[in-house]
Amino acid sequence: MPKRTSLRLTKRVIDDAKPDSQTWDSEVPGFGVRRTAAGTRSFIYAYRTRSGQQRKMALGGYPALTVEAARSIAREHAVKIARGEDPAAERRAQRQAETLAEMVGHYCDAYGPHAGLKARTIRDARQVLVAHALPKFGKTRIADFRPDDIRRIHGDARDRVGPYQANRLLAALSKIFNLAIEQQVRVTNPCRGVRKFPEDERWRNLSTEDVRRLLQACDCCPYEDGANAIRLLLFTGARLQEVLRAEWSMFDLSAGVWEKPSSHTKTKRLHRVELAGPSLDLLRRMRGEDMAGKYLFPGKPDGDGAVKARTDLKRPWSWLIREAALSDVRLHDLRRTTASFMLDQNAPLVTIGKALGHTQVATTQRYAQLRSTAQRSALEGAGLAMVRSLT
Repeated sequence: MPKRTSLRLTKRVIDDAKPDSQTWDSEVPGFGVRRTAAGTRSFIYAYRTRSGQQRKMALGGYPALTVEAARSIAREHAVKIARGEDPAAERRAQRQAETLAEMVGHYCDAYGPHAGLKARTIRDARQVLVAHALPKFGKTRIADFRPDDIRRIHGDARDRVGPYQANRLLAALSKIFNLAIEQQVRVTNPCRGVRKFPEDERWRNLSTEDVRRLLQACDCCPYEDGANAIRLLLFTGARLQEVLRAEWSMFDLSAGVWEKPSSHTKTKRLHRVELAGPSLDLLRRMRGEDMAGKYLFPGKPDGDGAVKARTDLKRPWSWLIREAALSDVRLHDLRRTTASFMLDQNAPLVTIGKALGHTQVATTQRYAQLRSTAQRSALEGAGLAMVRSLT
């Protein structure tokens, strides 16, 4: 159980609150702040109704809501309770009337940013929900959804855009209904029991000839930064956002080391990459051309002149795959290509896993299927041995 303490809530007290704790305000009874084990802080208000029922309700997230603003809301609730009202029950009744469209808006605009979800996660969820769930079910009340409704949405999406996007839609809907449960709008998630559609695992990787044409295209690409980002993806096997968000402070070019902080990696762990050869040559050349920059691949300045990291490679990638005459290739396929080239150089799987930032051997083991030359040689050897048995 979370530890409970009582102090006059201030910004400093909230900032210093320990993970998995509840701190109660000594000024307004029932008013407090909760910090989860993950570090998220939110204001809460606990009270007892006239009939003796205990209630607890969320007031809003910190620091989006200030201490004084949250304390003022708590005082307003205290006045209602003194009149015999039940603020939590009233809020629940209002939320039970919320539609899917309203809940999606709340999830993407308020809950997601407060919970620390990545901007890309929120954007992808909004995109798939707006495209495939809201047109027919946007006005349906959250409280009225049944599993058959979810199956219909899921199946319609598969028919239009395929199983992969349909399953991403199902995952986004499940998060929406989990939020509804958390807010006591529902007691069950209608997505549970709805099976995902089978997905064919993608194993596309570039051949030596494909890589030759791609690198040649990079040499004449009008988008120099974009071409360098593609080269770095190919030479290191890094993920797209790891490259785009990379800062020069993460690199020790004299030692040939790239330390990706946990906030930049999919596994949420610091990842140290040993660089050499073309990747290190590329980075040293880039740094020589930009000695004062913060980001390897800066984006356009915002209205205040502040520069942030680049967010995508859509334009240069479209140009490159057209120039290199590549088909059915995605940016993430470059990561598989790096793995396949390492395999063909007889690199051990554990080494490949460390280079790619895998935390489990099983993840790297799947890449072994990319080792086409090794498979071909092994099968050829087995076939020849069988034929020789005839003589």
